[in-house]
This record gives sequence, structure tokens and C-alpha cells, in this order.
Amino acid sequence: MLRVNNIWAKGRHHALFGRTSFSVGHGEVIIIQADSQMERTSLGLALTGRLPLSGGEIFWSAGDEEPQPISMKKLRRISDIIDSPDVTAPEQHMRVHDYVSEMLSYNLPIFGRSRASRWLKERGLEDLDGLWMDELDGEMNIELMTALAQSSPSDLLVFDTPSRHLNHTYMWLPYLEELAADEERPRTVVAIVPHISRDWRGARAVVGSVHMDQDGEFEPAEEPAEELTETEELTAAEELTQTEPVIDVVEVREVEEIPLTSSIPLASAASGALGQTTDHKTDNQKTSNEKTVAQKTAEKE
Repeated sequence: MLRVNNIWAKGRHHALFGRTSFSVGHGEVIIIQADSQMERTSLGLALTGRLPLSGGEIFWSAGDEEPQPISMKKLRRISDIIDSPDVTAPEQHMRVHDYVSEMLSYNLPIFGRSRASRWLKERGLEDLDGLWMDELDGEMNIELMTALAQSSPSDLLVFDTPSRHLNHTYMWLPYLEELAADEERPRTVVAIVPHISRDWRGARAVVGSVHMDQDGEFEPAEEPAEELTETEELTAAEELTQTEPVIDVVEVREVEEIPLTSSIPLASAASGALGQTTDHKTDNQKTSNEKTVAQKTAEKE
């Protein structure tokens, strides 16, 4: 049984794939959805021990026992990544014969290894022997890849984007199910694809359950806001009213213009008042002078 607990891998600038968790039993197929080809290939390499993890852990058990943590070295020994673009997928300019020879050399000892032509004939694929890889259609590709996977001694087989050969799941999935449920040697099969069909009722998982920022760091998921009861809403409103500062509003009114009661201009009235004041001062001065002369005359007499 394979159990993956919250694994992820960080690249140079950002995460190669987001946190992923799932479990799949022996003899079963799980389909994992990953949006980009980089995510699919990176996850496939991580699940087969060929890419170091930045977090999380992988558990494995060969039988019905409880899965135990497994090292990357041991994980590489028991697993294979199948048909991964730019990793194990064949180049289009290769012959089928040459690609089969190369794949068999990884899994079988040199003395017990059958020739590619005989290997293809034993599996009913002799028609592919003289073809180039770019001459194979989607069904031929899937049939060839599953046949090579069946020859692998590995118990964990990870297929990278098998849907790129055949768009519809029902066209490529039966090959993987037959490989997993082989009576002589059941396997654990993982298929990483960009989309999971609605008709699939088996085990499934989606890469990246937590959002990442631009630096490749994981951001916690936002918790939904709790709904307040009617009593709590009233209490919150009262507290808001009590704590809210009261601002005095000063009303500014427009001052009405007071009409003049006299028709005399202000300048003329001011001049008249000034003239009266001056005349009054002159009369007082004359009276004072007259009093002074009278006093002097009386003193002489």
C-alpha cells in the first residue's frame, strides 16, 4: 500500500508541485490531477524517489501491513516512472526496436535479457518492430508502454500523462487496470493527468490543496467567517455605538444684510458728524477764553 502525507517539492524560484496527500492499495489504480506538465513530472519523480521532498512523507507496505516510512533510496528500487516526457518517454526520431532495447536494459540483466524483436513478438507487438516512434498512434503507444511496465520488476508504477496519447479515459485506463490487477503480480499504479473524468469512481487526488504565494511559500487557507446570531448582532451593534466618538456638529448660518434706515450715505453722515464735533470743540474753547479774561479783570480791580 502506498500512502502519501502532505508532500511537496520546492524548485529554485517556486514550488514544483503543491501539497498532496492520498493513499492507494496494492492492485489498485489511483488517478491524480495536476494542471501543468511540470507538476505532473515533478510529482512522478517524487513518488519514485527521484526528486527530494521539501516536506511531507511517503509510506509503503508490500502486503496488508500498516505502511511504514520509506527512504528515497528504497523507493527508487521498488518503483518506476513510465513514459514521462523528457525523462523516460522515447524521442520521436527513435525506432521502436531501439527504445525497447534501451528500456529492457534498465530492468533485466544482460545475460537474461531477450532481444527486442523477440520480446515484441512474444507480446503480440511484432508489427511495431520496424516502425519509428512518431509512426505510432495513441493506442499503440499505450499498449507498448504498459507492456514495458509489465516487464519491470517494480511494485509501484507511475504513469506520467498517459492521456496525451488518448484523450478519453475509457480508452487508456483499461490497460492500467489490467496491469494493476495482474493475478501473477499485482502492482500499485498511479496515473497523473491534467483532468479526471467524471465517470471515474476509483481512488483520486488533486495536487496542491493549499495556495502558494509568488515565493513558493504556502499560504494558509482562509477560514470562512462565522455567522452571528441575532443576539450577537445586537450586542455588537451596541458596543459599536458606545465606543464610537460623538462629534459635535456646528451649524453655520448665513448672516442677512441689514438695510439702512436713512437715505443719507454713510460717507456724508460721517462727514456731518465730524463737522459737528469740530464746531462743538471750537465753542467750548471760546467760552473758556472768555472766562479767563473775566477772571483776570476782576483780579486787577
